Amino acid sequence: MSDGAFQVSGMVFERAAEVFGLLSAPVRLRIVDALCAREMNVSELIDRLGVAQANISQHLSLLYRSGMLTRRREGALVYYRVNAEQAPLLCGAVRSVIGRAAA
Repeated sequence: MSDGAFQVSGMVFERAAEVFGLLSAPVRLRIVDALCAREMNVSELIDRLGVAQANISQHLSLLYRSGMLTRRREGALVYYRVNAEQAPLLCGAVRSVIGRAAA
């Protein structure tokens, strides 16, 4: 293609639409922003975001099932973090938009 665009599979656009759809909820954006700073458990996220436990758990589940987040169990606690493969791009995009809006 001469216009500088490159050919990609339609599946790539499907996945991108899924990711953007998941990030369309303000609470999920706040979760991703918090987890870009460091790994956190559910209680830490509740304290930081002021969101009810059932609500935060639902959003974490969606983000985890999509592959955006990973988790690990330590005793009774479950810790979440942004998937290492996606962290630079995802955290950069979220922080860029938030930074511009805050300015």
